[in-house]
Amino acid sequence: MAQFEIVDDFTYEVCLLPKEKALVFVDYLASIGIKAKAKESMTGRCTVYVTNSFDMSRAKREVLRYANSPFDSKYTKASWDQGKTINREKHLNTGILFPLSFDLSSITTIVELICIAIYVLSLIDESLVIQYLALSKSEEFSSIQDYYKLITPAFVHFSFMHIAFNLVMFEAMARPIERTFGKVKFFSIFISVALLSNVTQYCFMTDLNGYFGGLSGVVYGVIGYSGVLSRRKDLPPSFNIPPGLLTVSVIFIFISFFLGGIANLCHIGGLVVGMLWGFYDYKKLKQ
Repeated sequence: MAQFEIVDDFTYEVCLLPKEKALVFVDYLASIGIKAKAKESMTGRCTVYVTNSFDMSRAKREVLRYANSPFDSKYTKASWDQGKTINREKHLNTGILFPLSFDLSSITTIVELICIAIYVLSLIDESLVIQYLALSKSEEFSSIQDYYKLITPAFVHFSFMHIAFNLVMFEAMARPIERTFGKVKFFSIFISVALLSNVTQYCFMTDLNGYFGGLSGVVYGVIGYSGVLSRRKDLPPSFNIPPGLLTVSVIFIFISFFLGGIANLCHIGGLVVGMLWGFYDYKKLKQ
């Protein structure tokens, strides 16, 4: 796989891509006779450069093809033909007892760390967490500052099993999305799913004294997104979710209506928003 080098004679800018995509694209350009290099920016994204205007025109045409089918085998084959591998970001693997892979620059990890920090805080003062971060039907939203509570319930958990299950599922489903489509796309999915799933639960709550929290609405959202988008045949195998997981999730939501203490409408809202994102990107990528 291509490595980052100091840009010298490479002064003709072609495109800006996430790091791993840029490296794959540079290797592909080399395989078709275009000398290219990738320069990393402060944001972690990379600008691809070539050495002359003729190659720049060719490379710009190629980047359009790459954007339409980034997982075509010819791109990964170009890297393998050079006998190189991707240099992954350094991360902290927390092991079997707590199977999270902490890449400290990723949105997935940041969300997980916030959830853990708030859970620890709730062990010290649960009433404080419920008052300021959970969402209750009695919330009046008397000022614009109160609307942050439409997002923060996603970070609140009420038991060890609650947070453990959600974080393991979130790690398994969310990180492949972020690695495949980038931080901006994943952040957009996360915020929209968290917001709309929480709003759905809030709107249909009947108990004025009740409150809710948890990442499960977002978990259902990323399951819905992955379940729809994994129907594409050109996605990397690591992105595809197990067959039937989306169906099982829908069945579990149905069963949950007969159980108590579960924010079912938050789950439904998250699943629907995630699937809508999936259909949007599925159609967009096919065009």
